[in-house]
Amino acid sequence: MFSIILCGCVATLLLPSVVPSSFLLHHLPELEHLSIQLNQLLRSRSPLGLEAIDDVALMDRFDSKYVVPQAWLKNLVEILEEHAVLTIQNQVSTLYNNLYFDTPNGQCLEDHTRGKTVRYKVRIRHYENTGIAFLEVKLRDVHSKTVKHRIGRVSNCAWDSPLTEREKQFLAKHIPFARDLAPTLESSFERFTLIHVNQGERITFDQKLQFKAPTMSGGAASDWINPVRSLAVVEWKQRSINHQGKLIQAIRAQEGRRGLLGRNIRLSKFVLGHAHVYPDRNLKNYRSAIRHVIRAEHYASSPNFAPQSILR
Repeated sequence: MFSIILCGCVATLLLPSVVPSSFLLHHLPELEHLSIQLNQLLRSRSPLGLEAIDDVALMDRFDSKYVVPQAWLKNLVEILEEHAVLTIQNQVSTLYNNLYFDTPNGQCLEDHTRGKTVRYKVRIRHYENTGIAFLEVKLRDVHSKTVKHRIGRVSNCAWDSPLTEREKQFLAKHIPFARDLAPTLESSFERFTLIHVNQGERITFDQKLQFKAPTMSGGAASDWINPVRSLAVVEWKQRSINHQGKLIQAIRAQEGRRGLLGRNIRLSKFVLGHAHVYPDRNLKNYRSAIRHVIRAEHYASSPNFAPQSILR
């Protein structure tokens, strides 16, 4: 237990093994849209539709991930002035719904947290703007490259309806333990995407991340948990690795960089969600990274907040 100073008042902070219990009490209200200024800036940029970005679909790619304060987003977009904005049905952002699958003993999560060179993620992804949903398999190979396989879901069913026989066969083709998979985690976030076709890169910006346990048939619905209200997750997807791109320059130009803010992080939304929805799970290999995200959230929400012992 630690005492910290917040706005002149003394508050008590509890730090269990992974996630503070206070974070688990946060339930996300109805999603707000992008800030007005950021939305206007994105709409002033050259738009690109889905049909124009085949060259940067990047189903076979290298990924880098960063966490930044949402307050940085407008300036980052301004610096990335050569990038176009993915625009779908006249909307510059999209709400993503995701349903992840895993085995009863959590093999996907276990392989991920142990850093196995070959590991899988399986999910249904639903794009609320268009109503389109895909069943996806993401393979991380021995070269740290991400390869994605996906098939479209039947449009006249709910996006998270049970898997069809066709979909089960698709999973069996790509995953050795496909028959054991079942829903394990649900997530949602708002995303906008910048694209540079000539450089073969996409940069996605995810805000308002929320997680919950899937609602099982006949069971009560779980509450949403939003552990990073002030942060955005930035993912840089490249055809080939470039460690000195314009995104890195834009991040380095931001004031208030400290701790994890603006730095490369090896922590997926998949692991972050499990840490908060299932706090008793053994995620010891990611405990330090999760705590750094917690501190980054404090820094982003209160720029003058500087507890000396929050990670001890």
